[in-house]
Amino acid sequence: MLTELVHRAGMHRARDFSVHFVCGGLSACVATLTVHPVDVLRTRFAAQGEPKVYKTLRAAVATMYRTEGPLVFYKGLNPTLIAIFPYAGFQFSFYNSLKHVYEWVTPAEGKKNGNLKNLLCGSGAGVISKTLTYPLDLFKKRLQVGGFEQARASFGQVRSYQGLLDCARQVLREEGVPGFFKGLSPSLLKAALSTGLVFFWYEFFCNLFHRVKKADS
Repeated sequence: MLTELVHRAGMHRARDFSVHFVCGGLSACVATLTVHPVDVLRTRFAAQGEPKVYKTLRAAVATMYRTEGPLVFYKGLNPTLIAIFPYAGFQFSFYNSLKHVYEWVTPAEGKKNGNLKNLLCGSGAGVISKTLTYPLDLFKKRLQVGGFEQARASFGQVRSYQGLLDCARQVLREEGVPGFFKGLSPSLLKAALSTGLVFFWYEFFCNLFHRVKKADS
């Protein structure tokens, strides 16, 4: 919708790298504001050790609201928004750029397989985007489990952070630059698969919709 709006306004060409970056980033920020509480709950469930603090989703919502207040569901929002804007922006921008590269390097007979192009370019865009923005994703997850230290005691040392900058300083001081990229390998695998499949199915259903619409008309 945003890309179409820019195109109609005639301010930039709809294929520009910057247009996809800004429109993709803004779209992700709006989506994040809507679903961030669910992301916090997911992180809390994944982070708790034994014995479990939260038995069910309803219990988690009630306990977190009672003990930490309503703002607990937006913990880590600032680094999330800071991270998601470039992450999603890079995804859309690199996806479209990689499609142009694919068209340029692929022989004419290979261009017929659009599904493969969408899958490969989506996977590549996911890997590049995740690598460029991974430290911010790491900060987000560490901040989301703040105030939850008692459930993570079984994992060993538990750190506490006062905010985004404090989190970045502590990671750099205690873990060095490699600490900013802890867990990068499985995240890249996930990004390659998830982003590739997202763009694959997005393009698939868009094309299907257009074919059905054309057949009806």
